[in-house]
Amino acid sequence: MNKIKMLAAAVVLSFCTSTTAFAQGNTLDIDSLISNNIDSTYKVKNADISIQQAQNSYNKAIKNTGSAGETSDDMTNDERYNIMITIANAPEEAKFSIYKYTNQKEVTKNEVKLSAYTEYNNVMNSKDALDLQQDKLNNAEEQYNSAKLKLNLGIITEADVKQTEVSYYDAKAQFNKAQRGYELEIMKLNKIFDIDVYVKYDVLLKDKFTESPYIRSYDDYVNDALKNRAEILNAQEYVNLKNFEFKIIKSVYPSKYDVMYGIGQYNVEQAKDALDMDNLTIPVEINGLYNNLQVKCKALDSKKDALALAQTNYNIALAKYKAGVMSKIDFDSQEISVKTAQNDLKSLQRDIWIAQLKLNLACDIGSDTSKITN
Repeated sequence: MNKIKMLAAAVVLSFCTSTTAFAQGNTLDIDSLISNNIDSTYKVKNADISIQQAQNSYNKAIKNTGSAGETSDDMTNDERYNIMITIANAPEEAKFSIYKYTNQKEVTKNEVKLSAYTEYNNVMNSKDALDLQQDKLNNAEEQYNSAKLKLNLGIITEADVKQTEVSYYDAKAQFNKAQRGYELEIMKLNKIFDIDVYVKYDVLLKDKFTESPYIRSYDDYVNDALKNRAEILNAQEYVNLKNFEFKIIKSVYPSKYDVMYGIGQYNVEQAKDALDMDNLTIPVEINGLYNNLQVKCKALDSKKDALALAQTNYNIALAKYKAGVMSKIDFDSQEISVKTAQNDLKSLQRDIWIAQLKLNLACDIGSDTSKITN
């Protein structure tokens, strides 16, 4: 019996240990996180519902064509028009809705993707800030402990120790603040994919940054956007739908002076105006994104220069430290300066990566569902 109990306890202990190891070994691969979870997000599911509803409307419209009847000479124009609308136009409207919502789903997926990558870069920046604050805390703790030792030796006063103590607790407060900030960014990322917000990660597998960005010409970006954007595609298809409706109207109300003829013509013109407006507003949007990317890229050189200067000062400090003419505490301060400059450069490179992603998505089908109106 005792052997059985011991075996059971060993199994339980083994299970608990392996479970803990698994929990502690969570790796965050942002690309896999997106590809594996994007279709189950709330926004994408809603887009699927809209597509299915449009498909149901199409099926219903096709079914209704069989019971709509046929036109005859003794019918009024209004009666013939209603039958033709049911038979011909209702399915076309439903087909347009399927097309529109299918495009909107792709925009929604890009919207989620952009949101996830943006938040992931916030996570990476927060992690760098946390690591930096850890180094600063370690340095402050070393200075505090050194000061207490010097006090015991009678080298410095209690006031000097108090000053290093204040610096230590300030560094500790800054570290705790950075830790909370990092944990908050992780929660925000988890929330995008409806993951438990308290799930934590020990390894951030990939970094998303651009060292030497390649920027095409402004015209190339605009041309792509005007071919690919959902607003353009939907607006073009909407013009086709209104032209189809107008043909039905003209077949029943051929006179240009008829009210229905005027309504049909007006609807076509309105659809064309909406398309023209999209052709005007999209280049303006691309211009803003293009300029934003260029501004960020121009700031790269200054960040690289700052890092080079910090690295030079670090190398000088390293030589002094090895020669015994610089304390480890002062040397560690130079190391922190290098890491600060590295973080500043890496943060900008991540911003550039996101700026490029925004521009590329804006030149594809899009990444902002609020811009889809039809």
